[in-house]
Amino acid sequence: MRFSWPIPAPLIGLDIGSSAIRFVALRRSRAGWTLIAAGETPTPDSGMCEGVCTDPVGVAEAVRGLVFPTRVRRLRVAAAVSGPAVIVKRVCLPAMPDAELREAMCWEAEQYIACDLSEVQIDYHVVATRGGAAAPSIDVLLVAARRDRIEDRTAVIAQAGCEAAVLDVEACALANAYALNYPERQDPLALLIHVGRRSTVICLLEQGQLVFTRDISFGGQAHTDALVREWNVDEATADRRKHSQDFAASARDPAAAILRDVTTRIVAEITKTIDGYRASAPLEPISRIVLSGGACGAPGLAELLATECSAPVETCDPFRRIRTSKNAAPAIAAASFAVAVGLALRQERAA
Repeated sequence: MRFSWPIPAPLIGLDIGSSAIRFVALRRSRAGWTLIAAGETPTPDSGMCEGVCTDPVGVAEAVRGLVFPTRVRRLRVAAAVSGPAVIVKRVCLPAMPDAELREAMCWEAEQYIACDLSEVQIDYHVVATRGGAAAPSIDVLLVAARRDRIEDRTAVIAQAGCEAAVLDVEACALANAYALNYPERQDPLALLIHVGRRSTVICLLEQGQLVFTRDISFGGQAHTDALVREWNVDEATADRRKHSQDFAASARDPAAAILRDVTTRIVAEITKTIDGYRASAPLEPISRIVLSGGACGAPGLAELLATECSAPVETCDPFRRIRTSKNAAPAIAAASFAVAVGLALRQERAA
């Protein structure tokens, strides 16, 4: 799927996932954001494993075939890394000059990173200032990623003939996409859940600000794998069976019961993540759950989350406040483009 127009060079948001590669290019004007190009293509088989590119040649060729026909003149890319090699942590510190803050963030990073700091790229962003003149404090979002993962991703982008202008983390991209499209929301605590093929990104937002994120190694593929294992069928058959199930029929249908068990495990990991963070920081009750990702329609996921978290569940529309072509918009599986949209929004900071 692809659509495009002759345009100036934007920054391309490129989401390289385990099942699909997606890109979005946006243009900003006084009237707001406009979608100027987007597309997706399957990721080569075994091209990605736990966030690592295991077939750089195949993935680079897929990226090239996807973005080069768009007629975007200068292919500057914002991409993202995720998984256990990435840490996102919100910390509270006394207010201090920038030079001291930089040193303090390195010390903070040492507490959460098992490897040597020389192997890690660290960045941070001050998200809030608290307190009065006597004892002011700051909330800082600390982001750290292993350099080898960064080099892995930038090498693939370069091999595809593009320029890696920005490297972000998926959680921040998701928060950016949500903030743009739902600016009216300032929930005390919102939960963003991005469900991919083999992993799920969980983001906690307080008053619209990202405060915690975790990746879990469960995704939509877990349902397929369970059916393959229990029913002794191939993946294609399992996928068809998965998408044809009525979640409410699990009491009568053995296949639906298998899918329900997998969804229950995914939800258990999500609630464990919330409980783990709640143990270290006071949290308001969850007021809203927003799903995105290519597998966010996993059987029973929305229903179980609503029950376990006692909160309304909805699907994210990352193009909600972005003008799109009337002819092209219906072809977009909107929720699966959330990361790519969030990355494309970084263009002003990258310039």
